[in-house]
Amino acid sequence: MSDGEDEKRRLGRRALLKVGLSALGALAVPRGAMAFGESSELVFALLDHGGEPNPRPTALRRLAWEVVKRTSIEARLETRLLSPAEPGIFYHPLLVLAGTGAFPPLGEAAITNLRRHLTYGGLLFVDSAEGDVGSDFDQSVERLLSRTLPGARRQPVPRDHVLYKSFYLLDEPSGRVLRRPYLSSVVLEDRLAVVYSHNDLMGAWARDDLGMWEFDVDPRQREMAFRLGVNLVMYAMCLDYKDDQVHLPFILKRRKS
Repeated sequence: MSDGEDEKRRLGRRALLKVGLSALGALAVPRGAMAFGESSELVFALLDHGGEPNPRPTALRRLAWEVVKRTSIEARLETRLLSPAEPGIFYHPLLVLAGTGAFPPLGEAAITNLRRHLTYGGLLFVDSAEGDVGSDFDQSVERLLSRTLPGARRQPVPRDHVLYKSFYLLDEPSGRVLRRPYLSSVVLEDRLAVVYSHNDLMGAWARDDLGMWEFDVDPRQREMAFRLGVNLVMYAMCLDYKDDQVHLPFILKRRKS
């Protein structure tokens, strides 16, 4: 590894996303807007892909509530719908791409923006509400990723990956359904740039304004889905998370609860 590559890895995602934002100098950035890294407050950013971008409208709000309840991360109970072409995506270390059904190809500006975000350290979480491998949404996502990160390495997230122990110690992914026993990923420089769930993870989080769960899910399965969501947030926000043993006793104690 060259000195330049080593330095880039040390910068961490916060610094890299700020570099990416400054690299958009030709684009208008709202005056007074706060670049990522200047606030630890989490706001979920949902990408508007031109299809059905928000099939589980209450899910991210509920996850934000759980994140605040369970961790020390501050989060707003709101979701921002953003075009991938907007410079505003660089304010968010975690982007969410959800949907059901096919969606049209993104424009070149959106592809370039998304590529820069992911290359500079951002994380894209993709969730299929269809809960089916090979669905129309799945095919649209594959075309998008092929254009955004051509030639990037794709693989299942290993069971011993730090994602499964960033806050809770987990054995496997969960969701509203259990179509695929692993999370798919795109890996850039040994970090997860894209995490893809085919199990409708957000469907397990969705709860209406009256407090009723929107889908019938086994209680343990739902709890595991929330724990995976918390781990995703922790992985995205604690940007240089190390795969070490310092926190393992705490996690093992938490796992018993």
